[in-house]
Amino acid sequence: MGTEAHIQIVWFKRDLRVEDHRALVSAARRGTVLPLFIAEPSLWQQADMSGRHWAFVSDSLGALDRHLKRMGQPLIVRVGDAVQVFEALRQQYSLIQIWSHEETGNSWTYTRDQAVAAWARGQGIIWNEFRQSGVIRRLASRDGWAKRWDAYMAEPEAMPPTALKPVPDLEPGNIPTASELGLAPDSCPGRQIGGRDAGLDC
Repeated sequence: MGTEAHIQIVWFKRDLRVEDHRALVSAARRGTVLPLFIAEPSLWQQADMSGRHWAFVSDSLGALDRHLKRMGQPLIVRVGDAVQVFEALRQQYSLIQIWSHEETGNSWTYTRDQAVAAWARGQGIIWNEFRQSGVIRRLASRDGWAKRWDAYMAEPEAMPPTALKPVPDLEPGNIPTASELGLAPDSCPGRQIGGRDAGLDC
């Protein structure tokens, strides 16, 4: 039985930051934010994924969690199929809305997003997606693309919320290890460290 709290789920994907995050800012203006990352084992078994790739993502998730905790609400991490994770949250919080950036990934993530979109439509749930790159979906032609890109890049940076109201009675979950996602050992001592702070230091 779901509660009647209206929860704004911000689905973090390839955008593991709070700075200049329009989905997060827009969701925070509308209510209680549940910041969510879904570690999808099937994604991490794809040929273009690796243990060192996950190590960078794991670093970035840790940094994101620290920033969100300072705002009042830790990152919620779930492991599994995205549709199943969203359905479990729908059952727990009967009134939900999803916010994310558009993802430019591979065919696996495209198919997954189609499945999430179909599930959301079937449940009458709104999924709000925001651009974050030069990719403009559903263009009939590339005429005028550069002008659209220039206008997009000239828009002001979205400043992060100063605080987030904590979501009650929700276990944050743990960032899984590479082995828990079925990834083989992949030592890379000189790899880049993930997270915004590490990036700025670099």
